[in-house]
Amino acid sequence: MEIPSVWEALEIYRKMPSGFLEEKAKEKLIKMGYKIIRREEAPDWIKAVGDPDIIAVKDGEYVLVEVKPSDQLRRYSKARARLILVTNVDEGKAVEVWGMKELMDEP
Repeated sequence: MEIPSVWEALEIYRKMPSGFLEEKAKEKLIKMGYKIIRREEAPDWIKAVGDPDIIAVKDGEYVLVEVKPSDQLRRYSKARARLILVTNVDEGKAVEVWGMKELMDEP
């Protein structure tokens, strides 16, 4: 598979409909048995930490989803090398990363 140039990758990203990734994430969560809730329906402890793009709940387990499209990460993923996403969360094991494949796969 050929790695797209920066300009080609930007063009792919620009053609992606607004809200596409968020809608696909919601669809997947629903298929996994989660209920998508509005921020107003969330417990106070979730409201206190911010405004995630998606809040979902299943059997008392809450999932907070922050959708961050990144052309840079998309390009890096094509290199067939291990890709590590580093961020300032307390524990990386608490973070799950979904790419396009995970969004499109059936649960």
